[in-house]
Order: sequence, then structure tokens, then C-alpha cells
Amino acid sequence: MTRLVSWGELLWDLFPDGPRLGGGAANVAYHAAVLGAEAALVSRVGNDELGRRAVAELSAKGVDVSAVQVDAAAPTGSVRVELEDGEPHFTLAQGAAWDRIRAPEASFLQSADVICFGTLAQRTPLASGELSRALGGATLLRVCDLNVRPPHTTREAIDAAIRQADAIKLNEGEAAVLREMYAVTDAVELLLRSAHTVALTRGARGSTLYTHAQEVSRDGLAIPHDAGDRVGAGDAYTAVLALGLARRLPLEELAERANRYAAWVASMPGAMPPPPSFLGDVIIK
Repeated sequence: MTRLVSWGELLWDLFPDGPRLGGGAANVAYHAAVLGAEAALVSRVGNDELGRRAVAELSAKGVDVSAVQVDAAAPTGSVRVELEDGEPHFTLAQGAAWDRIRAPEASFLQSADVICFGTLAQRTPLASGELSRALGGATLLRVCDLNVRPPHTTREAIDAAIRQADAIKLNEGEAAVLREMYAVTDAVELLLRSAHTVALTRGARGSTLYTHAQEVSRDGLAIPHDAGDRVGAGDAYTAVLALGLARRLPLEELAERANRYAAWVASMPGAMPPPPSFLGDVIIK
């Protein structure tokens, strides 16, 4: 069984109709567990009721939470989610516990096959330094979901992520940010200078996987406009991408599974819906 470690935010998505468990890193860990992996999360919550509830709920969903730390000073993170034309927009709380993540014991990563991380959980020098230190001593597949959230994502965090990642996933909006930030015409070409695989997602229009030798595109799957809230779809895609690369799936098969699973998550409410009826078609152990 593939062991995946996800590093980053565990928080509460504050929707108009109430809070739901979320956070990009927590979402990836959850979906990896659903897909058949041994999934663990490295994160940090506050010494508060929301933190205890978050850890308990994620553990009940099958994720190893032994590396989720408790911060005595900072509160459990939250993000306000507003839907505009069916697309989610996020307002993140500052000074959250996940800004103060510490690296676990080296053995925690040494036992893993793949680690997933993003730039959002590197928005503080402390968190960025801890991740870099942990990655420096680990030999495993490194998958980065850029997850650019201005003004929380810095050029320094993106630079570090690009240097540290073997595979990178980004969406069209993030590709546009990179083109402007690095003054290049092709963000994928930029990323392939250091990564061996790049996944570019295009929402309802599907996605493309790039390597130095291949380019595999898949069209998007139809989702009713009023279905779901699209939250967590990108994280679901990242989970499939990471596990598929770890298991060396053919790119064509990987692209098909990632598209289908992410589209299903987009059609459901919240970032961690119960497993789908077609799970057997996408599961990756």
C-alpha cells in the first residue's frame, strides 16, 4: 500500500450554511485515504474546540493524525468561502496554528512513498523553513500543488516549491501568475526545467499532464451548474496525481482517473464528500 504524507493546512471552511472540515493539505490526505492509500497529515491546530473537532473528524475519515500538533497560542485555522457564479472565493484568517507547523521526526517521512505540499502553508518563514528542513533529509516523491492564494503566497515560497518538487500541479489562474511573476510566456515550460511532471488543470475544460516526453490531455466532464460548490476538486486531483505517479500509472490512465474523480468532487457539497459509487474505477493502492 502506498503511504502518502500531506503537509499543510487543516482548517474549517466557513460556508454561508455552516462550517465544513477542509484545508488543502487535509483534503489531499482525505482523498488519498479514500483512494486506498495509507494517508497521513502533518499540520497544526489550536488548543481549542475547533481543533479537537477537526482532528477527531479527520481521524474518523481514515487519516493518520499522529503528526497533527497542538499550538498553545494560535487558534485553529479558518477560511470564509463565498460562491460567485458557482466558483469558490476564499478569505483566509491570519495567524493560524497551521502557520506554525513543526517538522515531525525524520522517520515519519522516511517511511512514506510520496509527500504532497503547497505554497500556502509556507506563508510564514517558520513554516517554510520547517518544510525545507524536512524535505532536505527525505528521499521520496515530492508533489507540489502550487495553490496560489494572493496575498498569502510569496515569490520566495513559489521559488522554494519549484526547487523542491518532482511534480507540480497548478490551474490556469496560477499559470497566469507565474507567467507574470517570472516574465515567461509558458509556465509549464518553466516548471519542467526542474520537475519531471506538470499537471495543468482547466476546470470544466479538463486538464493536461506534461512530461519531457509526453503531453496527455483529457476533456472535462459535464457538471450541472447548480451542483456542488467546486471546493476541494483541485485537492482531489492532486491526490490522484500523487498516488498515480507513486504507482507509476501510465499518464493516459492517470489523467482519466484524476479528471473523473475531481469532477465528481466538484459536483458534491464540501471538500470531503463520502466516497463515490464508482470508487473501484479510480482507487489507487
